[in-house]
This record gives sequence, structure tokens and C-alpha cells, in this order.
Amino acid sequence: MLRTGVTVEQCRTASAVLALDLVRAKAATASADDLAVSAHHLIREACAAVDGIETGALAILLGVASGWRGRLLKDRRQAAAHRLNYSVEHLRKDRESLLLEAVADELYAMDSTYRLRHRHRSEAEREPQSSRLGVDWLEQHRSYRRIWTPILALRNDLLVLLDYFRRAQGAGVTPHEVDDALRADISDRLSSMTWRLAQFSIAIEEFVEREGGLWLLADAESEIQAADAMYRLDLHLPFGDADISWARLLLERTEQQELDPYVDQLIAAGHRRREFMAQWVDWAWQAVTQRDPVATAPVSEAAGVGAEGHPTPEPRTECGRWLAAAAEFISLIDDDWYRVADWYRSRDE
Repeated sequence: MLRTGVTVEQCRTASAVLALDLVRAKAATASADDLAVSAHHLIREACAAVDGIETGALAILLGVASGWRGRLLKDRRQAAAHRLNYSVEHLRKDRESLLLEAVADELYAMDSTYRLRHRHRSEAEREPQSSRLGVDWLEQHRSYRRIWTPILALRNDLLVLLDYFRRAQGAGVTPHEVDDALRADISDRLSSMTWRLAQFSIAIEEFVEREGGLWLLADAESEIQAADAMYRLDLHLPFGDADISWARLLLERTEQQELDPYVDQLIAAGHRRREFMAQWVDWAWQAVTQRDPVATAPVSEAAGVGAEGHPTPEPRTECGRWLAAAAEFISLIDDDWYRVADWYRSRDE
């Protein structure tokens, strides 16, 4: 490509560059045209990394600098030599090959970095049991399930609480004005939700400590979605860090971290507990009183899990957005586990 300059047309014949994993990853499709476009962009990036894309001698020599596409090689050589304070002859005989090697080295380094970063996916898809990254996928998903379980339980508790609130709204009263039986049901559900929230907080802390907070799933998009869903699960809660810390520390002081003694600790907390529960109520009641449309499909269809038949509010309130993030995270982990389990089953067969 030195003679003609780097163009998409010339990249179609650059088999070594087209074979790079990074070129294939950045291409829109696996077609020759899209691969050539991806290769062209990658070479431009390599030139920019070596000595700049606008006025760098290498970019001029290869015709990727602005205004140099289609120019004759002798003109590009002369301009590049001038930039480097070389004679044209010295550039051609002694420096040109070194400049091209620099581009080749940069291309290889970029591709190598990509392969290292994504090896856990490519290796796992071929042979998860013997991944060179050493990922124990079963243990990895056990770690995820320690987070998944309290999220699923909290989500189901919240959906039941919303049903209680709809009953109250239908009776024309607030959650504080309901009869004693429903008030007891609401109180029990709020305590269970607080217990699950504390479990979730502890599980996240342990995950960060043990795994560095690194999500390793079967594809890059799922990893990004899982991290984003986890961010939104924290963002849309009605509590700040201090509130969640209080609930978590209360659970850590609870005998065997069971629900019944945890409820006793909550009751003993007095005013602090009442403030905490009031935040749950305001958060969930808003989703009901704003009269957002609700999804009529069972949660098992919408999220693939649990709480059969409970409608979920659209994500127009903080509570609704939290439920959407929870459903997304639950589905992501489930789908990824089924994929990993299928790899193992196929091996057994």
C-alpha cells in the first residue's frame, strides 16, 4: 500500500490485516467491504499512535493525512522526508522500512491488547472448561447468584407491596390509614425488603472484595449491561449510603443473619426504623399514585423469573426504574448461566 497509499480498496487485499481479531471485531459485518473499512480505520489509528495523523511523516507517507490521499508516492516521500529533516534518498533507503515496521508493530500491539482483554470470552466459547484465563465459570456464577438471590427476593417483595398499596388506593385510603390486617401485612413486607436490601449490600461488598467487581459474562455487551443494571439498582433506591450502611451493619450484628432476629433488631431501632420504612413507603406509593400504566404480562414472562401474575409499573418513577433494572439484571445472569451450562452439557454429551 506504500505505492498507492492506504485506501479501502487496497485494504481489501491486505490479508494479514484483515485476519486481525480487532479488525473483525470493529467491522459492521464479516463482508469483505466492511472488513476493508475496518482495516482502513485501524491503520489510521496505528499511524496516529506512531507520530500523529494530521501532520505526521508516516501519515503523509501512507496517504492517510488530510490532503494526501491519492497523491503520488514521490510527492508523499518528499513531504515526509522534509518533516523528518531527511533527504528523500535517505528516507527511501534507510528509514522507510523502519517507519512501516512501526505501523506493523502498533497494529500487532492493538490486536494483542484486544485479544488479551477478550480472551475469557473467546476461549470460553470454544472450551470453557480449559480457558487459558483460568475462569471457573461455575464458581463465577455462584458468586453472581449471591447477588442475584436477594435482588430477586427484594423485587418479588416489592411487587407484593405494590399490590397492597393498590388495594389501599382502591379503598380510598393511604398506607397509613389501612385496617390492622393490611397494616400488618405491609409492615412484614417492609421488614423483609429491608432484610433483602441488607443481604444485597453485603453480597456486593463481598463481590468487590473477592472478584474486584469484575463482571465476566459470555459476551461483552452482557458485561456492560450487567454493570449498568447494577449502577441503576443503586441509583433508583430511595436511600443514601448511610441508610444502606445502617441496614447492612444491623444484619451483620444479627444472629446467623436470619430474618426473625433481624426484625427484632429493626423494632428495637425505634425512630430510625420508622424513618427507614417511611422512605420505602413513599418510594413505592409514588409508583401507585402516579397512575403509571402497568405491564399486564406476568413477571415470569417479562423478566424470566418469579412473582407470577404481579403487574409491574412502567419505569416512569424511581420505583418503576428500579424494578426495570432488577428485571434486566436477573435476566442477564439467568441467560448467561443457561449459556454456560449448555457448554458443559454439550461436552458431557
